[in-house]
Amino acid sequence: MKYPYEIKVFFDIRDQIWVAVSDDLPGCSAGGATPVEALQEFELAVEAWIEALESTGKSLPIPKGMGVGSGERQSTTAVTG
Repeated sequence: MKYPYEIKVFFDIRDQIWVAVSDDLPGCSAGGATPVEALQEFELAVEAWIEALESTGKSLPIPKGMGVGSGERQSTTAVTG
């Protein structure tokens, strides 16, 4: 992913689907039959989420754990299930 947001991937037992989300991008999520598919779909969802945000004139959120000017970049994926 070209954006430095932490992604969480988990299996939703109720819906029987893998889900990818990021706490940094409220309301942005995607699902798939496998963890890889959920991540691929999430990439598309993030692009649409960012496009919608920018169309309102808002800027991208700063990823949690990254202060302004920190120079850090975090991007992790945790798969559970």
